[in-house]
Amino acid sequence: MGLAVHFKATYQQSRIYVWGVILMILLGRLADLIVTLSLGNDHSTRLSDGNLLILILIFMSILLPLVYYKRIIHLGASREHYYMGLQFVYAAWAAVIALINSLWFVLEVKVLRQYTATIDLVEAFQWDQFGLVGSFLYQLAFYMMAMALISLLVSGYSSPVGWLLWALVIAAIPVGTAIPSLRAHVVDFFETLLFNDSLVIGVGFNLLLYAAFVAGGWLFTRRRTH
Repeated sequence: MGLAVHFKATYQQSRIYVWGVILMILLGRLADLIVTLSLGNDHSTRLSDGNLLILILIFMSILLPLVYYKRIIHLGASREHYYMGLQFVYAAWAAVIALINSLWFVLEVKVLRQYTATIDLVEAFQWDQFGLVGSFLYQLAFYMMAMALISLLVSGYSSPVGWLLWALVIAAIPVGTAIPSLRAHVVDFFETLLFNDSLVIGVGFNLLLYAAFVAGGWLFTRRRTH
């Protein structure tokens, strides 16, 4: 099965969520506009509209391991073809959202912030220090890593090991920040992951985690029976 076929098939599975997110953003901004026109100037800070598109990636990394797997295996594809196709689809959508966010941030800084106050993850995580291309690459690596992690957790939903991973992920941050001896390590981890001053190290660390999560997801996938 070709990669283009994977992309088209997965889009058919998830298009309601893709357009649902876009519609939600448009309706939310329309409501903001109506309130602003009715009550006067609104100087409250909002999350960037481009950043809200990240919800598409979250929906896909949850939905596709559950729904697309059953469909493609039923059609006779192997687990290897399914999993390779899934990683291509994740990378393609991560690249699309990263590109949109990179370009949208430029538009915000040069135009939109004259009229509305926004906060953008590109700026919050200081990815803008690497320029347009560097910001795109950092986002791409982070989005791929995050999608691989979510997909890993979802793929292991029927396994006791998967349940253990869910428990560890949920408990990691509150436990790590509550114990003084671990708190510094948690901070260092997120600084390396998200706030790295080196583009090479930041992207490399995210891709290293991505490779680990993809390998873990494959261990679950190759044993799936439903």
